[in-house]
Amino acid sequence: MIRSNFSFFQVSIFAVFFTVFLNSCSARVQVLPEPVVEQTLFRSGPICPGAIFCSIGKPGSLNFKGILVNKTGEKPIFLEYYMSSFEESFPIGISMKLDQTWHNLRKTSTDYGDTVRVVSILPTDVADKLLSAKEIQLSFSSRDNTSTFTLSSSNTDSLKSLLKDLKEKLDSQARLTITNH
Repeated sequence: MIRSNFSFFQVSIFAVFFTVFLNSCSARVQVLPEPVVEQTLFRSGPICPGAIFCSIGKPGSLNFKGILVNKTGEKPIFLEYYMSSFEESFPIGISMKLDQTWHNLRKTSTDYGDTVRVVSILPTDVADKLLSAKEIQLSFSSRDNTSTFTLSSSNTDSLKSLLKDLKEKLDSQARLTITNH
């Protein structure tokens, strides 16, 4: 008699554990917070006004940089300008004249090395105006002087093409989501 009660007790305990085990092994998709890539970087090719050979980082070269900030979905665009580290004193910033209007671009960083890289944010409204501008002038200011140069029509077209391609790639990039199945 005691033996059959003991078996019933063992079966009851086994059934409780089995039920708990089945409930914990659900077939639902679980979304767990995971560390994700903070940002995705896009960089256009360079243009070098007045130079025959051009590469990124060459003094006098320009290029665009776009970033997809994965946490917020923001997609800022920056203009990068390179100069010789011996060419200028402390860099102040870059201005851009689109047709008849000057736009001061806010400097976000300056990197020093063999060349000096000045990075300025390109606001969305200025980027849109750049794509439709017929004449583009760039002005670089340092503590000592200001250098202004007008882009040729071929350089203007190249700059517009680089910006358009970068914007298309940046806009087509979706935020990353990590799910566990």
